[in-house]
Amino acid sequence: MVVKHPSDQPSRKSTVPSLMRAGGQSSSGKVRPWWGQSFLLGLGTLSVVLLLWQWGAQRYTSVILPSPGEVAIALQGLFRDGLVGGAIAATSTHVFIGFALALMVGGLLGLAVGQQPWLQPAIAPIAVALLGTPPIAWLVLTMVWFGLNSTNSIFTVAVTVAPIVFAGVVDAVVTLDAHLLAVAQVYQLRGRSRFQCLYWPHLVSRLLPVCVTGLGIGWRVSIMSEVLATPVGIGAEMNTARANLDTASVMAWIVITIILVLTSDTLLRLLQQRLLPWRRDPPRGVTLRHPSTRQMGAAP
Repeated sequence: MVVKHPSDQPSRKSTVPSLMRAGGQSSSGKVRPWWGQSFLLGLGTLSVVLLLWQWGAQRYTSVILPSPGEVAIALQGLFRDGLVGGAIAATSTHVFIGFALALMVGGLLGLAVGQQPWLQPAIAPIAVALLGTPPIAWLVLTMVWFGLNSTNSIFTVAVTVAPIVFAGVVDAVVTLDAHLLAVAQVYQLRGRSRFQCLYWPHLVSRLLPVCVTGLGIGWRVSIMSEVLATPVGIGAEMNTARANLDTASVMAWIVITIILVLTSDTLLRLLQQRLLPWRRDPPRGVTLRHPSTRQMGAAP
């Protein structure tokens, strides 16, 4: 005699047309929006912003608020004059070098404090003080220390982002599951093996969102420092346009900055999907079942 588990009986859900599941379903049971719906929502929001922008431009002069068309013409002129490539290269260099220094310093100190709690009273107050210090204060100091050059932007980005990375790494190490640590002790994982198998996956899952935030802050801080104290970069070009009362060019550089920030954010999220595949929803048509729901047969 064969005893059938209730899960073996045909389910009515399986007869639902595939068109009803076009949007897909996440692992939490929530229906994911169709990609076309997200695109239409984004396009609608952009259209509303452009309409409000055009309405405001009709009420003020181009010096106060240029129209979207004037900004598009200014943007075309920047590309035609060959100013965009060099400015993007300079600003990207400032951001990525400063961000790499922040990751290295903040990450190493965070690992040390997370694994050795007795270091926290010595380092944590410094990190809190750095978090509370506005970037403009560091920029004023760098102008005195380094003069008007690219070091200002790199140092300001590093000292602004490093405390954020430090706090994220400490939180990641402290919140590591104690059961996993016990398993590592049982299998006698030490050194590099312990880091790769235990700490690295947990750190990556916690730090990638921190990196998205830190990189966005890095772009803003770098451009701000370039406006005031660096002769090259997007901020320096903004400052030149401001001095010439060319508001359309200023807004064109803002558009370029937004594109750069969105691009870096998208690349980091793609990296997160590649390094953390378990955080993605299962493919459409694939259902993840708990082992307890497998078919049950007769006892031998």
